[in-house]
Amino acid sequence: MTTFNRLSIIGLLAVLILGTAVSCKPAPDPIPEFDKASLLVNIADNQIMPALDDFDAKIGTLETDYLVFQANPNATTFETARNSWKDAYISWQTVKIYDFGPIRDYALKGATGTFPTDTTKINNNIASGSYTLGTAANVDAVGLPSLDYLFYRNDALSTLMNSSNAMQYGLDVIQKMKTEIASVNSQWTSYRGTFIASTGTETTSSFSEFVNEFNRDYELAKNAKVGIPIGKQSLDIALPEYIEARYSGISLDLLEASVVGLKNAYTGGTGVGFDDYLLHLERSDLNNSIIANFDGILAKIGTFNGTLEEEIQNNWSELNDLYTLLQGQVVYLKTDMTSAFGVLITYQDNDGD
Repeated sequence: MTTFNRLSIIGLLAVLILGTAVSCKPAPDPIPEFDKASLLVNIADNQIMPALDDFDAKIGTLETDYLVFQANPNATTFETARNSWKDAYISWQTVKIYDFGPIRDYALKGATGTFPTDTTKINNNIASGSYTLGTAANVDAVGLPSLDYLFYRNDALSTLMNSSNAMQYGLDVIQKMKTEIASVNSQWTSYRGTFIASTGTETTSSFSEFVNEFNRDYELAKNAKVGIPIGKQSLDIALPEYIEARYSGISLDLLEASVVGLKNAYTGGTGVGFDDYLLHLERSDLNNSIIANFDGILAKIGTFNGTLEEEIQNNWSELNDLYTLLQGQVVYLKTDMTSAFGVLITYQDNDGD
């Protein structure tokens, strides 16, 4: 055999040996399944149920303070009732994130937080003294936004003091909310087991519903609380009539509480949250971006000193910057995070994200 042939055979053997070695190299170990049950347990026990308890308690305080005002109407008792209303409205910003299970079954989100409130409908109800507040027709004449109008419109105190119908309407609205939150709170105790056991990614699973409602509530905060009032869906023509809590002027307080609630839902507070899931999936880059964006949004909200309506008039460009920050978070939450989790977004929106 010639030297050339020997070298050729040796070379071929080397290639075969190398190929065999490469082909036999073990594949990297797959990332083990994330314990989504621990995430759902934490969200149920340390986010949702405490939020329901807090809102339940604050609505109870509002009822108590309003009854004191009704029995002895004056500026002091009225201001106490208004402060209790604000506390309840702030508390609501966390509850509304979790619009599934009993909260959805009782349509609590629409019945408690629909805005802008229909002032004409409220006044007609008061004038007639006859109404059924639980009907779909009255969904924009009840809840916390309706009390924003009743408590803070021009001459609110004198109007309530001089109209037994108006005074009764305020109480009926409060007691409707009290009944509904008590029912939802009670139902969550039994629903908890169902919630924490449903860890799949199918559209009907608890985990999927949580991911979807988290994203939907974030987009509602972006659009309804900021985008629509400042004109992002009307060629930059501001629409102050769509401002949440326009009469009291606490719109930016509610926005801040909403974003804080959403950030806590994302992190799970001090427990297991979406952030831990992303870290488990080796997506620390995405998690860091999301956390940084939440912090940037909250910092921007903190720069405003006036009401939202005043800021629209005097500081629109900075509100537009806030909207841009809110918008920038959508792709991370709604596209990148849900894709990493293998969850399909099932709700519909029409703002083009």
